[in-house]
Amino acid sequence: MIKTYNETLKDLLTHIFLIFFTLFLILPFFIMIGTSLKPYKDIITWPPKIISNDIQIGNFIEAWSNTYNLKAGFINSTIISGSTMILCILLGSVAAYALARFKFVGKRAFLFLILVTQMFSQVVLIVPLYNIMNRFGLLNTYTSLILANTAVSLPMCIWMLVGFFKEMSTSLEEAAMMDGCSRLKAIFKIVFPICAPSIVAVGIFSFINSWNDVLFSMIFITDPKMRPITLMLLDFKSQYQVHWNLLMAGAVIAVIPITILFIGIQKYLVRGLVAGTDK
Repeated sequence: MIKTYNETLKDLLTHIFLIFFTLFLILPFFIMIGTSLKPYKDIITWPPKIISNDIQIGNFIEAWSNTYNLKAGFINSTIISGSTMILCILLGSVAAYALARFKFVGKRAFLFLILVTQMFSQVVLIVPLYNIMNRFGLLNTYTSLILANTAVSLPMCIWMLVGFFKEMSTSLEEAAMMDGCSRLKAIFKIVFPICAPSIVAVGIFSFINSWNDVLFSMIFITDPKMRPITLMLLDFKSQYQVHWNLLMAGAVIAVIPITILFIGIQKYLVRGLVAGTDK
């Protein structure tokens, strides 16, 4: 089918708009990378320089291991986010399977309640969570951040996995159970391996969500050795000066892992969100 002149013009204008809109969205990332490679004197000069003639790769070394030691925060964030991911995968997979396969009273209301929990800000939860962590002696521990981040990420993980499991036919697991497998064995031998990409995608979603956390770590952690990388970025701001070049270098280091992970799972996240929970 040959497009008319008006349709061709409309498509052209749409693509031009999308190109400029995309450039507008990624502009802060280019500014962040450019600032991370500048010496401090080039940041405070006017007019500002987009690209410095004096490239400072040493900013990353300074932020990573010398003065600010972001390496320790990177390790802390990896432990916290990795543990959160494992918990969300284990709990979310089992819960989502039950919601996708079994019929029980209040199922639709429960699914709706899971979605409603995402409407609450973390700020609303911080005081009761702090009291709980304090009562059980979990402040200044990985456990406090792992549990808090799991509580925040798990509802969305369940919601997405329900959609994934409902997309899968029940014939394979029914055939396995007819051959003598128990339902539990069929789940772990048939269902979970087939849905592995989706489960991994949900796990990475929870990893990213936990990695980006600042509020919980700011409230629950006071020991400098226990701080995740997102909280350590605040060290680049002193009383009278902000070391923008080092701060942007640290931000680039912090963003790299989640950027790589997000690029790998974005199609699974979209599919899970639009799959729905009732067909």
